[in-house]
Order: sequence, then C-alpha cells, then structure tokens
Amino acid sequence: MKRKTTVIFTTVVILVSVAIGILVKGDFLNGFKEGEKYVKGMFPQEGSITIKDNQIYFNDEKMTTDSDKKSFPVLSPDKTRVAYYISDINNESIGILELKTKEIKKIRLENITFSSVNGLEWLNNSMIGFYAHVNPSLDVYCLLDANKLQKVKEYYGIGFAWDSRKENIYYALPQPHFSNLKGREKIYKNDQVIFETSDSESILKGPYISENNDIAFYTKDINAEDEVKLNIGKVKDEKIVINKRVKWDKETGAITFTDNSIQIRSNSGIKEYKIDDIK
Repeated sequence: MKRKTTVIFTTVVILVSVAIGILVKGDFLNGFKEGEKYVKGMFPQEGSITIKDNQIYFNDEKMTTDSDKKSFPVLSPDKTRVAYYISDINNESIGILELKTKEIKKIRLENITFSSVNGLEWLNNSMIGFYAHVNPSLDVYCLLDANKLQKVKEYYGIGFAWDSRKENIYYALPQPHFSNLKGREKIYKNDQVIFETSDSESILKGPYISENNDIAFYTKDINAEDEVKLNIGKVKDEKIVINKRVKWDKETGAITFTDNSIQIRSNSGIKEYKIDDIK
C-alpha cells in the first residue's frame, strides 16, 4: 500500500511539473506566430552574446551570416535585440539584430566626428548610447533611437555619466589640449551648464553622480600641475553646490557614493573614505 501511494504521488508531481513547464513556455511563446522558429535562449533569464569569426552568436546559436565587420555587441534589456558597431569603410553604422527573426536594421553614423569607438549601451529597450573618442581632449556620446533608426542627440565632452534613471546625462567640457586657448571649463547636465571652474583650474576627471544627485569630480591647478582637488557636492536647482573642496594627494579613480562614504576605484584596488573625514 505504501509503495502504491509513493508511485501515485511521484506521478502527480511529474504531471504537475510538466504542466507548469508547458504553461510557462506557452505563455512566453504567445508572441511567436505559428511556424516561426523559437530561438534557443530567449527566456529572460538567459542571454549570452558573443562574436565568433565575425558573426554574432546568441547562446551559441549563430544569428548572422553577412560580411559586416562587427564589434561591441550588447543585448537589449528585454533580450529581444542586439546592437553592435559596424566598422566597414564608408559604412560605419550601428546594427540592430532582431533575435526572433534574425532581421538586421542599421543606423548610419553620419555627421558624427570620432576617431575610435569606446562602447555601446542600451539605455532602455528603444534607446542606445554610442560612446566614441574624438581627440585627446574630447569624446562624443550619441543617443540613437533603435525603433526609428536615427540619431536623436549628440554631446561632446568627457566623463559622460547618466543618473540612475537614465534621464539626465552629466559630462565635462574641457579646453583643448596643446592649445593656447584659455577659459573656464564646464560641467553640463544635458545641454545646461551647472558648474564652471575658475580661470586657473581645469577638470581632471569626472563628474561622478549618485542616485541621490550627489556629485564628485577632480580639478587641478593649471599653474601647479601636481595640485589636485577633490570636489564633492550636490546637484540642486540645476547647479552644483559644492560641500567639500579639499586638496587631494591620494588616488584619482572613478568615484561611487555609498551612504555617507565614497569609494574610489583605481589600479591599486578600491578604497573607501567617509565623507565627514575628508578634510
């Protein structure tokens, strides 16, 4: 009797598991038309993008067959598309690969000045960020619409950083290197200036922004190259209010905010400093 009960229980468990599996997979595949191929790995928890022999693979399945020179592949947040850079001469563009159909669309990178590519990122399921190097003094960040296949906006500067909601982009605009031009350097929020240096200083690195609009950046005295200052403040009413401005003889790496501290990441590792102790 005990053995019979065990068999019945095991059978019920197996049937329930199969039913759940069919239900989950069935719900996920509702968006597929009859006869279309289900692409392996399209469940939300999966998604490995690689390039092998100049072709894009998604979870080891070959997704492209064309001869375009591909690099910097990135998967969209909903895992339905891949954006990548195409570096063919006279055809520099961003490819948009639909994983469901393997269809490829392109956004031409026209009227954008750059010398090398730094990277790509999806800001959401429709907007792409394209980040490239222009010269020793300047980079460019472009917003691209993956649905309309067009450039929306471009920003020239350095140290591009989005806020946590990807709604506002912060960056610095320095004076050109190897130039006799002088003037105040600026930090922007989108198209608006929110900070200007003095005439005798320049922005070394940053800005770095937190989800609470805390901001930090490094400046240096143009008359004393070794003198670096750490600036910590807050973005309020479309301007930066500096709360701390101290001489800094330690590492000058990327800054993240954690509660009442900052963490600085450099080649030597990550070091944490309590903001109240920085003097």
